[in-house]
Amino acid sequence: MKMLFAFGALVVSICVIQPASAAKITYTNDVAPILYENCLRCHRPGEAAPMSLRTYDETRPWAKAIQEKVVKKEMPPWFADPAHGEFRNDASLTEDEIKLINDWVEQGATRGNPKDMPQYPEFTEGWQNGIPDQIIEMPEVNVPADGSDYFPNLMFKADVEENKWVQGIEIRPSNLEVAHHVVVFGANFGSGGGGVGAGNNFDVLGTWAVGTAPNVYPDGMGRTFSKGQRFMANMHYHPNGVATKDQTKIGLYFGEGEMKHEIMATLAGTMGFRIPANAPNHQEINTWNLEKDIKIISFFPHMHLRGKDMLFNVKYPDGRKNTMLNVPKWDFNWQLFYYPKEPLLIPKGSEIDLIAHYDNSKDNPNNPDPNVSVGFGLQSTEEMMFGIIEYIEDTEPTETD
Repeated sequence: MKMLFAFGALVVSICVIQPASAAKITYTNDVAPILYENCLRCHRPGEAAPMSLRTYDETRPWAKAIQEKVVKKEMPPWFADPAHGEFRNDASLTEDEIKLINDWVEQGATRGNPKDMPQYPEFTEGWQNGIPDQIIEMPEVNVPADGSDYFPNLMFKADVEENKWVQGIEIRPSNLEVAHHVVVFGANFGSGGGGVGAGNNFDVLGTWAVGTAPNVYPDGMGRTFSKGQRFMANMHYHPNGVATKDQTKIGLYFGEGEMKHEIMATLAGTMGFRIPANAPNHQEINTWNLEKDIKIISFFPHMHLRGKDMLFNVKYPDGRKNTMLNVPKWDFNWQLFYYPKEPLLIPKGSEIDLIAHYDNSKDNPNNPDPNVSVGFGLQSTEEMMFGIIEYIEDTEPTETD
């Protein structure tokens, strides 16, 4: 009788405890808030993602795929090594969010109570950052049906009514099926002399590629747009078998009040390199010797299909070293800016190294041909070694932490 009583008590305790330890995870209550906060910027109609995730009916068929990508930390796309720096645009999910999505799928990916749905976030059709204060329409481009990658350079003016400063820039190609990237340069492109390399003035005003969020600068910081100012845009298209067109727009978001700091950009990197055939870990380095105190606002690494990893390192005048950004698993399909949570003070006399590694071996699944050596080139099957660094001059330097 005592054994039966003990067994009965155990059954009762299990019945009481079990529901609390295996709470049902639902789309409406648990998963939708995560998707709305982290995924809808791209996963909605008119954006770059291949499917929309606005509703349960849209999301449910992709549940297993979402689980796989989230658990592997391939989505949302974010590639900075968390051991080096914190970034205000970090798109990665927390471990708790990853577990919620994984458990939701394992439990059957149920809908839940429609009354638990979060409020749908507000979006502006055609723009991620809201309606721009002014829109610049670039010249229309005829993209051929066939052939190698197409790289037109477009000259255009900033049709602003008066001199303005902008705190945000959003670049929007009209044809995402063929557009790969857009880089907008100021009229004084390359005026620093000495060719491509950190410290030379390449006046990069904005960049778009798949996955690239709009440029939004910290308070009081921005870029100057002058009436009649000329720009040059380097375009990159992938012909897809159908002759088509693209007309890219640039949305300007004007800053309020006085601009306290003008943001500049340098294009670190080199065109004078050669990656040997079958080389699994070829290294290239470009160094920027600072002649003034600066505060770094953002990093933008860029390589092609053989890219393996890229680091932005600094050596201070006192000999100390620090890795400001490490992208250990480069992915050509996702071109991202990395904005430090606070601007990074780098004093005069420091050396900033851009370090890139390339895998030109058969073990690289993206490698077009491991049996040929590869140098700089515009085609995706060739290579690049660039890093855009946006910064301001620091007029009130303080000691580096």
